[in-house]
Amino acid sequence: MFSFMNAARTLLAKTVAGLYVILSMFSAGIPSGDAEPTKTPADFTPVVRFAVCSDVHLNGEEEQEEAKRLEKLISFMYDYSAAQDYKGFDALALAGDVATTGYEKEYDIFNKIIAENLRSETEMLICTGNHEYIATRDVDASEGARLWEKKMGRSLDTHAVINGYHFILASYCDDGKTFKAKLDWIDSQIREAIADTGDKPVFVFQHPAPFATVYGSVNWGDFDITKVLRKYPQVIDFSGHSHYPVNDPRSIWQGSYTALGCGTLSYFETELDAIAGNFPYETEKAAQFYIVEADAEGNVRIMPYDLITDTFFSNEYYLTGLADKNYEYSYARMKKRDMPPEWGDNTEFSTAVDESGNTVLTFTGASDKYVVESYKVSVTRNGMPFASDNFSGKYMYLFEEDKYDVNLGKLDSGSYKVQVVALNAYAETSKPATYSFTVQN
Repeated sequence: MFSFMNAARTLLAKTVAGLYVILSMFSAGIPSGDAEPTKTPADFTPVVRFAVCSDVHLNGEEEQEEAKRLEKLISFMYDYSAAQDYKGFDALALAGDVATTGYEKEYDIFNKIIAENLRSETEMLICTGNHEYIATRDVDASEGARLWEKKMGRSLDTHAVINGYHFILASYCDDGKTFKAKLDWIDSQIREAIADTGDKPVFVFQHPAPFATVYGSVNWGDFDITKVLRKYPQVIDFSGHSHYPVNDPRSIWQGSYTALGCGTLSYFETELDAIAGNFPYETEKAAQFYIVEADAEGNVRIMPYDLITDTFFSNEYYLTGLADKNYEYSYARMKKRDMPPEWGDNTEFSTAVDESGNTVLTFTGASDKYVVESYKVSVTRNGMPFASDNFSGKYMYLFEEDKYDVNLGKLDSGSYKVQVVALNAYAETSKPATYSFTVQN
């Protein structure tokens, strides 16, 4: 139901967004230009390929949608690699929250899926998330860590070398929520990797994002791990926890290193809706991950994929020269490349009364270089402010028509004017689109 915007929520949203912008630009630096980033060259030849995802949230039921998505992800890995010149699929990395609560039956389902679908030539890389500790946290969180090790048949932390690239996965400490006791280990493993491979990227994985990096890291990030990662410009860090969409341009960040948010195979959250309800429209239709490839020289291609529609998102990333801090995807550079959203010539507005007597406003969405992150709708009645609200765009749903229905409720007689403003990921606003209608009761 359409309602008045709460002033306190609006102030909080603006404060969080402002903090995110300031911290990200401070870390990434001010851009010298807005040239488009380097495209993946046609002769790019991988020597290693892996998939990375997060937040599967298995509940122990074989027919759970998330279980089917994990199976489908693995199947797609091999379908994709079979069609490439380099046929290998070398690893599947999961950045935590494979379980919903941390019960044995959840791990049993995971192990069954892996045993039946993952081939022997593909290494399984995994660390814990916070959900693996939920069942034991109120008693002794370390019991959750020991159960994870027992069911997974591995230690909490991993340092693997695959085809000349280092993969470092750090689980939470036994408390299930911090990395404080792991920082020296993470630091030593990165130094060991760099001593071995020099300027080549080092892949690091943990559940929460480093604070003030990728989209979602202000609300869901970890402060401590940044102390280590910021020392190593060739680190490419993958995280989950936030469930924020991978096709949002803010889900990649470059400052003193590179970070990417992995999305989710379970349900979406967004920063906007964390203020006004936490979950966006069609929240459960979420199945996003990355396919990552690296060549012999240390260049990396990262391709976000949507399992719901079996489609690669358009925001492919090509990373090169990381040790020299060649950061083409910094927040500041991405922001400078973007432009305010625009309303197309075919933008349509209409109203209709539903079976309950509510007036429903319908409009087609605006367009943007990257994504239209949200819309703000304001309504006046007889020239006086009547109501306002804002809500997330549908940019994460490739299966959805970019069309919006807004329930204005049961309206009294009068002349109404609607104004809609579209906002992109960098809080740039479109020109207002307006629509007027009259209600006669």
